[in-house]
Amino acid sequence: MLAGCASTDPAAGDMSSAPAGGSAVATAGGSTPGTTPAMGGNAPGSASGTASASGGVPAGAAASGSTSYGSAGTVSANAGTAASGATSMPVAVTPTTSTTPTTPSAPAVEVAPSPNESNAKAAFAAEMAQRGLDPADVAAILKQARFSATVAKLVLPAATPSVRSWPRYRTRFVEPRRIKEGVDFWVKHGPMLARTEAKYGVPASIIVSIIGVETFYGRVTGNFRVLDALSTLAFDYPPQAPNDRSPFFREQLAQFLVLCKESGLDPLSVQGSYAGAIGLPQFMPGSQRRFAVDGDGDGKINLLASPDDAIASVANFLIEHGWKPGQPVFLPVRLPADPKPLVDGGLVPTLTWPQLNAAGARIINTDGTWSGAWTDWKMGVIDLYDGPTDTTEYRVAAPNFFAITQYNRSYFYATSVADLAAELEKKKP
Repeated sequence: MLAGCASTDPAAGDMSSAPAGGSAVATAGGSTPGTTPAMGGNAPGSASGTASASGGVPAGAAASGSTSYGSAGTVSANAGTAASGATSMPVAVTPTTSTTPTTPSAPAVEVAPSPNESNAKAAFAAEMAQRGLDPADVAAILKQARFSATVAKLVLPAATPSVRSWPRYRTRFVEPRRIKEGVDFWVKHGPMLARTEAKYGVPASIIVSIIGVETFYGRVTGNFRVLDALSTLAFDYPPQAPNDRSPFFREQLAQFLVLCKESGLDPLSVQGSYAGAIGLPQFMPGSQRRFAVDGDGDGKINLLASPDDAIASVANFLIEHGWKPGQPVFLPVRLPADPKPLVDGGLVPTLTWPQLNAAGARIINTDGTWSGAWTDWKMGVIDLYDGPTDTTEYRVAAPNFFAITQYNRSYFYATSVADLAAELEKKKP
């Protein structure tokens, strides 16, 4: 989802998140994560909703603008080194061990359409007049929307929640196949990536990484009819869910119908994630309307069929959410023995270097790439918890890390994007 989208890759579902352009629930600092499992074999998403950040359990349903839903060797974090976008930076970590990843499944519960569904749809259709749509046309479209029990089940917490594990989560994305295919994607779309990096200041490695994490470079973009998914979650959100997110999905349904009218799309044929996220970057409809751009210059925006549109849209989303060109994702800082009190679990950097320094943090000697300037930036300490070993890896995050969390509100997600980007950078064409 362009910020606010939902991803379709099953593996990505082990996180708390919200698709780009929408809202989501992501937990930070080791607390219980989001409310939507990974898309039953389809993909992750990203951003602009409401959530706290650190978790790594099934969550969100869109990305880039609303929520994310999301896929998978074994790579453990090396003590003292962290990936930062296109640059590897030293950090203080607590060693962790990786475990075999598992894919969450839909809970075995009974779900059914709401008895008030027809009244709710009629009221919704009438309200769409305020957005320039004919209520009769909207009502006719909604009559063709089908309730999806699968979608309703997938937004529920897993019947048997898995223990959060940063190493397990990381191995789903920072692994040989995703790295190789990421390099292949970079080679194939190299000129467009170079132009986009020059225009927006977002490294090609970060753009490729996000598309790789979201949909495995466009391979898994979702096979749910978006109208059915959004209608189900807008009018028949399961009452068993811990939080009622139907208002969010009603707004996304409205955005989707307006998007279809503006773009000449057939609302009965567009497919996406179980949360309604669309295309290679898994943007929720609201994010697509706000942040997607025409990358190939054909006068249209097609996030499903145009990799150039997807590439430019990911970059634009990040810039619109605070990405700072030329800055890293993580900072060369050695943290004190117990960094836990420095973690606030938020999605905005709040600490200053003098505060960290007073708490015992020290600068790690580097090649001088970031010498001096970064100590004036706001920063944050993030925690990456591994339940099986009860250990935590800590890193010092720069503002650009928090820009990535606006795509998917999860520390696990943002760190996986940065780590995969670092691996891609090493092998870039």
